[in-house]
Amino acid sequence: MSATDGLPNGTDRTLDELPEFDLSYLLDDGDHPSSVTVYSPDALETAWLTAGCEDAVSLSDVR
Repeated sequence: MSATDGLPNGTDRTLDELPEFDLSYLLDDGDHPSSVTVYSPDALETAWLTAGCEDAVSLSDVR
């Protein structure tokens, strides 16, 4: 499934710019982290995503 699936008819299906997200992250241990938690520092509600470091990848490796 793509991010443009289900757009209304006549909507441009190409993105001129990549979306931007204002997110922060925390590591459970700075020297030998086993998990990383990503969250929005400006969100009024509590929401976060935690992943094991073995499953996390650098943003420079994301396509």
